[in-house]
Amino acid sequence: MNTKLFFKIAWLLVVSLLFYIIFVIFFLSPKINDYLSNIELEISKVQFEKIAQAINIESKKYEDENQLIEQVKLIVSSLTLGKAGYIFIFDANGKVIFDPSGEFASKSLEDVIIPGVGKKYLYEEMKAHALAKEALEYEWNRIYDPYNYTYKKISWIVHNDKFNWYIASNVYKEDFHNFTEGVNSLILNISILLFMVLTLIGIFITVKIVSPINKMLMEVNKINVVSNLDKTDKTTKSKDEIVYLSKQFNTLVDEVETNRKNIEIQERVFKDRLYIDSLTGIKNRVALEDDIKECEFVSIVLIDIDSFADINELYGFKVGDLVLIETAKILNNFSEKFGVTAYRLYGNVFALVNTTMMNFSKYDEFINESLKVFKENALFIEEENLELYIHVTLGISIAQEEPIKTATIALNRAKKSSKRFFVYNTEIDTKESIKNSIHWREKIKEAINNDCVVPFFQPIYNTENQIIKYEALMRIKDFDMHGKEIYHLPYLFLDTAFRTKQYISLANQMLGKIIDLLPTTQKYISFNISFEDIMNNDFIDMLDKYIDKLDIENKAKLVFEILESNSIGEYQILDDFVSKYRKQGIKIAIDDFGTGYSNFAHILKIRPDFIKIDGSLIKNITTDKNSSEMVKSIIDFSKALNIKITAEFVHNAEVYKRLLDLKVDEFQGFYLGRPEATIE
Repeated sequence: MNTKLFFKIAWLLVVSLLFYIIFVIFFLSPKINDYLSNIELEISKVQFEKIAQAINIESKKYEDENQLIEQVKLIVSSLTLGKAGYIFIFDANGKVIFDPSGEFASKSLEDVIIPGVGKKYLYEEMKAHALAKEALEYEWNRIYDPYNYTYKKISWIVHNDKFNWYIASNVYKEDFHNFTEGVNSLILNISILLFMVLTLIGIFITVKIVSPINKMLMEVNKINVVSNLDKTDKTTKSKDEIVYLSKQFNTLVDEVETNRKNIEIQERVFKDRLYIDSLTGIKNRVALEDDIKECEFVSIVLIDIDSFADINELYGFKVGDLVLIETAKILNNFSEKFGVTAYRLYGNVFALVNTTMMNFSKYDEFINESLKVFKENALFIEEENLELYIHVTLGISIAQEEPIKTATIALNRAKKSSKRFFVYNTEIDTKESIKNSIHWREKIKEAINNDCVVPFFQPIYNTENQIIKYEALMRIKDFDMHGKEIYHLPYLFLDTAFRTKQYISLANQMLGKIIDLLPTTQKYISFNISFEDIMNNDFIDMLDKYIDKLDIENKAKLVFEILESNSIGEYQILDDFVSKYRKQGIKIAIDDFGTGYSNFAHILKIRPDFIKIDGSLIKNITTDKNSSEMVKSIIDFSKALNIKITAEFVHNAEVYKRLLDLKVDEFQGFYLGRPEATIE
């Protein structure tokens, strides 16, 4: 092929790419970002207007303002506008009726002035804009940047005529830009990728199609030159030319057909890779989502292999993979009996899917058989000559609008309540759960205002039965209906605290009391820190505020127990956190070891001072062989690294003796000591 043609095409591609990138970055990308931001903002506005309308309609049913307030709390307490916006209500005098964020703790807006615009009161401006039916835009601060009033805020305000209330939104405009930046970046990347794909297709067409045609045209030119020189042999030459051109054309057609077949083969290979799980050979989640897209009826049974992390830790990841392969084989055979399809969604979670609406009796049989299939069939790992029995938990969704999501909710509910299976129904998220959230939000608020967040301390013993350490555990002090003092455990209120953004205030009181107590004892005091805490800048700022109050001697008595969790993904952030506080003399422990990520290689890098074995392994150590082997493996691993081992959930003498025999360094549990409000 003529090289000049290649150079022309190459220059054309380079120039086109430059213009395309400039167009996307400087014109298309900002336009998309603004467009998406405006759409999200408009969606939130419509959502706000619907809620405000619902409140106004609801108010017509009530004469008692307090009764309406309780209903309003149900409507707006769990509502979020955009990323983190919310709705609050105030009266004509600026008194706050309901504020889910607690930002206006004074319960009044009378003294709140909009900064930078003269002496304009916020509630007066909101009332004026409500009358004009216009949005109020103003500059405000952030919880993590309290002295910087440069963040654009927008409020839509609706008036309630019956009680003379003002229903207002509270959203930051940048939240909508932050939300759309990821989408915008994705569109930019896809645009560039699409251009590259089109470029490759253009090169392919040039090489495979333009080249033969160009070659054929060159031959035609040669033939024309020869024919002009030799007119006498014209008839013979013409026949030869036609034969030659015919052969060239046939060659071109053959190349096109060969390329078409190759593309079809590549499409099939790509589709297999896209839809088939590479480890087990059965369909994957992408295939499931595609398969059920147009189905009117979908029933999904999610199957979660219990304690799969223990198998990986005890036998290694190779055996773990073989377990998944054997599980897929059993499910594939089982699915044929009931006319369902087996999928592997992720990790140790599989799915059996039915789209034909089997009758109730057969479905009941299907669920019962699903529970039995692994109970009655051992997994034989031939390569390791190993026989394993596994247990599973099922999450079931029948004819729901979002079958994968609802089946996942059911699976989480089953695991949380320690049931073998759970069937999703629309009553899972009822008013009762909302009322429960409101109840605990108010309890938490009351506890914070009355300084009733208190640490309890559970003793930790060494092998000589001496207390060497205390773990600080959060409690909320309250009073029962008879006025008797009671203490609420974290499992009752922590979920609500995270959802209502009250957790930082709880942790603030808790940490303050621990830090004040440190100089009064010679014992170590440990407290839990989650990976979510480590990622939270507000939490870290608060933590540093208290740590800076301590001298070197008291810092050395602190232990951070980092909760092991599957949510740990950014190991560098974890490393930086550990390094920062270890330099100050603070000890590091890994809590609940054996249940989460259990990345032994990373533990090797962190080198914590203590590893705390999860109580679910300790409590069964005398009755369950797998738990016993797991604990032994963790102890051997830790001893080799000179890391001290703490065993929690020591609940009887038999377990305590077994742990002593295994050379555990420290012990914690009700058998030895319960949490108390005081320490020695």
